[in-house]
Amino acid sequence: MNGFAMRNTKSQATKQTAAACYAERHAEAQDLLKRIASRLAAHQKEQAAEPTNWGYPGDLGRITEQLAYVLADLGDRSAVDAKGLEY
Repeated sequence: MNGFAMRNTKSQATKQTAAACYAERHAEAQDLLKRIASRLAAHQKEQAAEPTNWGYPGDLGRITEQLAYVLADLGDRSAVDAKGLEY
């Protein structure tokens, strides 16, 4: 991994195993994905109410780029490559 996701691991007073830390962060990632799906559905409804507003496609352009980088961080560069993004 890229080493950027190391928040709070070195300064913790209690000893935590890598497996326990991974399990906590995996659960957090799962929760974030559920919340993203919920907000994406809400965003789609908002866009449907304002179909001529170009702000909504702009939002998704930025979001899909960020998600492409997340996917690449997990080992799948296909989205960043397809979008022509530097990684």
